[in-house]
Amino acid sequence: MIREKQTRSGPLFEVDFYPVFSDGRRMPVRAPKTKPSTEEQQRYNRTVAEKKLIRLVNANFDSSDYWLHPTYAPQYAPQDEEKARRDVSNFFRRVRTKRAAALKECRKELAALEKAYAAPNGYLLSGIEKLKAKIDKLSQPLRYIYVMECVTYKRGKLAGQKNFHFHIFLTGGLDRGVIEDMWPYGMRTNCDRFQPERFGPEAAALYMSKDPQGSKRFVCSRSIVRPKERRRDGRISHAGVKRMATARPDDAKYWEKRYKGYRFLRCYSRFNSFNGQWYVSVVMYRAEGDPPKWEADDWITEDYT
Repeated sequence: MIREKQTRSGPLFEVDFYPVFSDGRRMPVRAPKTKPSTEEQQRYNRTVAEKKLIRLVNANFDSSDYWLHPTYAPQYAPQDEEKARRDVSNFFRRVRTKRAAALKECRKELAALEKAYAAPNGYLLSGIEKLKAKIDKLSQPLRYIYVMECVTYKRGKLAGQKNFHFHIFLTGGLDRGVIEDMWPYGMRTNCDRFQPERFGPEAAALYMSKDPQGSKRFVCSRSIVRPKERRRDGRISHAGVKRMATARPDDAKYWEKRYKGYRFLRCYSRFNSFNGQWYVSVVMYRAEGDPPKWEADDWITEDYT
């Protein structure tokens, strides 16, 4: 039978169609005692990691949150991964403390405004609404995802020395300049607004995962929200999946009618010559106007490899 697996990651919505046995076990995709080549396995591992990161980013961050890139000035750069990770952990601790203090100040400011202006004009109402939105964001737990990269200087007086930098998704609420000033190691943090509707819901995550180094591909806070999954079996036939894969892969109207409220981004389909089955993955996005662009060419359809 065919399993339909739906994955919701904030506004990002994916549907995978793949075959399973009647008892729910995965259907094998290659002959017994055969393994993918080292290159195939590396590509698969990289793509799975990218897919996981894209989902986590969309499940936890939106345009009110930040994407920043803390970097060391050479004289402050640690020479081992452990020290670099300790520095970024201390940075998150300072941000968390600053958010708590800012939340208290915002609540005091809001109470004073509401008390002083029982019937505020439109300008004051706008300010109060902005303050409430900031309080709401600061009240959320601090969430972050980061990737660490390392470079080794090849020439000059620093030849042989290491330097680290980070790419971080971070919960908003504080002003960007405040966050940049909280990195104490000599170079700007370049804190920008995360803009998935402008650059695409996968672009920043793919950039972050282009060259991860160290013992972990990426690190998440404990407060991170996981994507929501739903599975349904037997609601579509093998022939139906074949029609999707061959006749509907670029049919945006078909997919948007099937999953109302989402805009079509991309459909990936693969045929497995070993088990004779089709695999289909559809990527969609909840958007009011035109959907954002989607440029991830490589995408693993569920349970294919």
